[in-house]
Amino acid sequence: MAENMEWENEAPHLAKLKKSNSFTVPTNYFEELGERINQSVFISSLQKNEHLGFHTPANYFETLEEKITSRVALEQLHNKKTQGFTVPAGYFNNLQQRIATKTIGTQKTIKLWQQPLLKYAIAASFVVMATTAWFTSQRHNEKQLRKTELAKEQLLYDIDESVILEYIQENQNVKTVNMTDGEMEHYILENFSTNELPNNL
Repeated sequence: MAENMEWENEAPHLAKLKKSNSFTVPTNYFEELGERINQSVFISSLQKNEHLGFHTPANYFETLEEKITSRVALEQLHNKKTQGFTVPAGYFNNLQQRIATKTIGTQKTIKLWQQPLLKYAIAASFVVMATTAWFTSQRHNEKQLRKTELAKEQLLYDIDESVILEYIQENQNVKTVNMTDGEMEHYILENFSTNELPNNL
């Protein structure tokens, strides 16, 4: 204890001061510490990104005047009180009646069957259809007849004369006679049909 008293003798003024803790913590220091740390971190991140900041779009200042004038013109049109088109007073009240009076006076009934031109047109169309059907039928019959004749001729050309003579001898027991080609064709056409010739030979 005597050792501790030596400094008091050497510094009597200091020894007279009230003994208290010279370091103090501010009020609510620890309660607000987390918030202050977050704020300082946020501010330091902003300082690092100073070069980013705000930027203007491409051609912003070149088109700025045109945008401003168009916006002003639109606002002026919007603020105008007058309307572009007006309807007369009571227009819709009697509109239906006026339309009815105009249409009733102009209606006209036309009976189609009493028109002579329509009668002639219908008669002419029937004649054209009948003629076309008859002409088509005739052409079809001619084609079928020609096909039948060609088939008969082809069958005759395909049959050998010796086969025809043998067939005649076997079926009718007739002696062979000298016949011309025309007589032989006539005989075959008279006595055999087109379906019998290929089946029997």
